[in-house]
Amino acid sequence: MEDFEVTTRNGHQLVDFYDPDSNTLDIRSNGMYPSGILSNLCSNGFRFDGVVCGSMEGFLQSLKQKEKNKQLQICSMKGGNARKHSATSWQTDQIVWWKGVAIDRQSEEYQKLLRRAYQAMFDQSERFRAALMQTRGITLIHSSGEENPYKTILTEQEFCQILTEMRDNYDKRDKRIERKKRVFVDMDNVLVDFESGLSQVSEEVKQEYEGRLDEIPGLFGLMKPISGAIDAMHELQKHYDLFILSTAPWKNPSAWSDKVKWVTQYLDDVFHKRMVITHRKDLCQGDYLIDDRGKNGTSEFVGEWIEFGSEKFPDWNSVLEYLNVKEQ
Repeated sequence: MEDFEVTTRNGHQLVDFYDPDSNTLDIRSNGMYPSGILSNLCSNGFRFDGVVCGSMEGFLQSLKQKEKNKQLQICSMKGGNARKHSATSWQTDQIVWWKGVAIDRQSEEYQKLLRRAYQAMFDQSERFRAALMQTRGITLIHSSGEENPYKTILTEQEFCQILTEMRDNYDKRDKRIERKKRVFVDMDNVLVDFESGLSQVSEEVKQEYEGRLDEIPGLFGLMKPISGAIDAMHELQKHYDLFILSTAPWKNPSAWSDKVKWVTQYLDDVFHKRMVITHRKDLCQGDYLIDDRGKNGTSEFVGEWIEFGSEKFPDWNSVLEYLNVKEQ
């Protein structure tokens, strides 16, 4: 186990309950991290079915109370205080209560209730979640727990099984999520028509900026979309993780803001806060880069460069056809 410096809590010495020989971790309230954090007595607060739970112990002990207000009171308590309100009357008929509803302790319904409560704590308490995931590959035990389900509302086996299932399912969930392929899209002469902007600039200004037309202030805000670009982006958004990946002239500060304004005007529903402006496109990781030129790192891009305007990809229809085939 990872060695943590915290060896005391509230003046009491903590014990390392990890056994390297058996690769087991005993969950105990006086255990060193992560053992003590996983204890039901630890104050891992959460909300469950609209009820504030000060700890898992508070929730568990509250199940023994039929009276709603008493249940809410105990449920909100920290572990140590909640344990003081333990009761045994429920053992006679094996009935526990949650929000006025009677539940058979030995039923599947009860097991589902326990799992929902623990899942709520796992989802809401970052401290508890981190501690549990720290135990990957380790067998969890609870040596101080009761084994007879007719004498306790949570046996050692139930407790450790629930934690182990949550831990393993969390990792499996991450693996089940299939990442969409990432597509970066250049702007100039790919999404926007550079010439459409120049056509709106006076000849005097063009002569002034001859040889460096991309430095004309406000130029990029005048440009119109390339034919088919807007519809193509909406189509690609259904299948790919889309980002703008563009370069702005270093000596034209307005170009940076103009590009953002252009995206906001024409494609904010696709690229809202999904825009990267850089002179090193090869530093961005993705599967495809749609760009008309191999400059600014495009030719070194680690994914596939789709050369827009080339013989193979002369327009957006050809790009869509190719990427749809790739996606299948």
